[in-house]
Amino acid sequence: MGVVTAHVCAQNNNDENKAARQQKKAQRLERRIAEEALTAHMVDSLIMAKRFVLKANYLSNQRGQRVIVSSNINFIIVDSNEVVIQIASNNNMGGSNGLGGITATGKITHYNMKKLGKGDGYYSISFSTMTSVGSYDIVLNISRGANTDASISGITYGKLNYHGVIHPLEQSGVYKGRSI
Repeated sequence: MGVVTAHVCAQNNNDENKAARQQKKAQRLERRIAEEALTAHMVDSLIMAKRFVLKANYLSNQRGQRVIVSSNINFIIVDSNEVVIQIASNNNMGGSNGLGGITATGKITHYNMKKLGKGDGYYSISFSTMTSVGSYDIVLNISRGANTDASISGITYGKLNYHGVIHPLEQSGVYKGRSI
């Protein structure tokens, strides 16, 4: 009789633990959904205001070869009708921007923004710019989670791709080198 009672109590404990785990899982899911909705709203606001920065975690070429980079010195800034494109090196060796790379500033022309799919936060943005180092076409694909891939191509062969996250311009924390 004592063994049966202990078994029933253990079963009740397992059921309570299972219910508690399910409740915690549901709360985490609700919290994640709320955070995703907030991020999607932020992405919408940034895109509509044309004031954001793509901070790259990776750079890649047209063949897909990726390099991990510092996001505070490798970025694309979109500020209304101006763009800043910067690549830099962690060792700060060489480069015209003083950061082991190049910083180019230009005016945005032919700006085209498309909202993709249903719901919030999926965008494709394309524009052209003329900088002191050349003319470039830039395409950004932005997810509702703010993850962004950007492709920069010029009149010569080759393509540079930025992979990272967009942030509000005011909260970007990027370090801009000398522009050419």
